[in-house]
Amino acid sequence: MDIRKLRHVALLAETLHFVRAAERAHLTQSALSRSIQSLENTLGLRLFDRQHGTGGVSLTAAGRQLLERARPLLRTANDLDRDMRLLRDASLGELPVGVGPFPAVTLMPAVLASLQQTHPGLSVSLQVDHADALRALLEADRIELFVAQTRSLPREGLDVRPLVVQKANVFCRAAHPLARRRKLALADIAGQRVASVHLPDAGRDALWRTTGLPAETSMALVCDNVYLLKDFARRSDVLLVCTEESLAAELANGEFVRLPLAGLRPVEVGVNIVTRKGRTLSPGAALLIERLGQAAAGGASRSRRGAIDLRGGR
Repeated sequence: MDIRKLRHVALLAETLHFVRAAERAHLTQSALSRSIQSLENTLGLRLFDRQHGTGGVSLTAAGRQLLERARPLLRTANDLDRDMRLLRDASLGELPVGVGPFPAVTLMPAVLASLQQTHPGLSVSLQVDHADALRALLEADRIELFVAQTRSLPREGLDVRPLVVQKANVFCRAAHPLARRRKLALADIAGQRVASVHLPDAGRDALWRTTGLPAETSMALVCDNVYLLKDFARRSDVLLVCTEESLAAELANGEFVRLPLAGLRPVEVGVNIVTRKGRTLSPGAALLIERLGQAAAGGASRSRRGAIDLRGGR
């Protein structure tokens, strides 16, 4: 069955006139007539009795039966056409994506809210995890893309697009005993315990080396939920390793402070958008990437006017 020809049958059955049906189908009368006749020849049945000289028609018994069976097919085809248009415009569909701990709290909330406002029919399924776990989900086709720090991640088979650079540092709650000291030496933080997101061995070693934290620093909590990490550090005397951007509100209101350690330097954390090479992105994924770029650019612009310096990703 040719859906196009069935649509022509339905239009002719509604108007019972070739000229009016052709106008609604945006065809010439002769083209519509050929379409109807072609279907009749294929079926070996006459669907319409022609009123010669007037252009009028009436349905035959076979035409009525065909139309009764064709209407559900045409409704389904129309629904499919509509859904594909909505999918093309990212107004419908499911979008499974992954995100690392820091962009989950700095970039994603505003981006997801923006998508909900402009594309409420788009359903986003979000997995928050570290880059190694997100890569496994991407390769298993369980997510379409992820946004995370990927410095130590093997890039074979991946397209990695720089998004933004954030700055990691060591913080503690304002009531922490060390926060009362104006200056700290490495000896002063010996034995302190740290709360942090999941870090690969190479990443942890680089962080310790760059910040000056002792290599033997022990982990009190490793968790990829930044909100939980912050609450844990808020209630205890652990040192919190996270990005300045993810702690911006707490730093601004004085709830947390940077560890006053002499020579302590922030570590640049490049946040990237990762997809699989050779894969065509869905319209929803392309829209998400566009909004992420806008959010990163807006954050960088605000940062140039404030204390935090966000530069382009690498």
